[in-house]
Amino acid sequence: MKNFSFGVKSDYKHAYMALKDFGLSESLISFLRKKAGRLLRNGQIIDMSSSLKSGDQITINLEDDTSTELPISNLKLDILFENDCFLVVNKLAGISCIPSKSHYNENLACAVCEYMKNRQPNFVYRVLGRLDKDTSGVVVIAKDRLSAENASVTKTYQAICQGEFPFDNLEINLPICTITKDGINQQKRQVLSQTQKANLLEKGFSVEEKPALTFVKKLKNFANCTLLEITLQTGRTHQIRVHMAALGFPLLNDPLYSTGASRALLHCKSATICLPILGFKKKISSPLPADFQAQLKTELPKFK
Repeated sequence: MKNFSFGVKSDYKHAYMALKDFGLSESLISFLRKKAGRLLRNGQIIDMSSSLKSGDQITINLEDDTSTELPISNLKLDILFENDCFLVVNKLAGISCIPSKSHYNENLACAVCEYMKNRQPNFVYRVLGRLDKDTSGVVVIAKDRLSAENASVTKTYQAICQGEFPFDNLEINLPICTITKDGINQQKRQVLSQTQKANLLEKGFSVEEKPALTFVKKLKNFANCTLLEITLQTGRTHQIRVHMAALGFPLLNDPLYSTGASRALLHCKSATICLPILGFKKKISSPLPADFQAQLKTELPKFK
């Protein structure tokens, strides 16, 4: 979305207050300040100190000055939804959301930028909540600053854990710790007791603890595993995998938090996008990937 317009419903001494009252973030307002011509009143250029009257039409120019420059990618996108504000794709397991040393050009960021190159000048890659490389499912990319800074995205995951999960519904409220030694983070996050934290600190490790809240709903028990639906209130690295492992029900095939040899069976099944400024709300879903379906077909359901 290059331009966005709205009508002013009362008089304002300064345009800045009208933008704040309308709900624009301080960072977006700061972006509009930096270049003349980004803010218009009835088609005429104004600045933040200009006065406004009820009925005035305000237009803001959202086009970025530069674009995200990344290597060319031949990765094909599985597009679930697209409009002027958002691009929603179905990410395969094994694809990183951002470039890394081992995935410099075969990653989602490169593929999205390649797709948008001839569709939107100065496109900046803004992903709303990245998924881990080995987590599949719905990823939402905002096409402009307004959508990125004012939208909320609520994700629902499906996962398969080891064993028969005994709870129909469970709230997991356990802080997750990142452990650092000599300035390098350990890949594995943990839920630690006070004694465990004290022992690590004595050995020269740094421990950063952050609150984490996970909601788990049991969908179906099988003989050796359980299909779960999971939502998050916080978004910590590996949160679902860490919490399930801490309870003794690690995700099936998880190579980091259990004994798996492939990838943890975790899939972002849906995302609900809300952009109140535009009155936009939509739920986008993704089908379960092949490894999920294959696993469930081989399991015998348990009826309780």
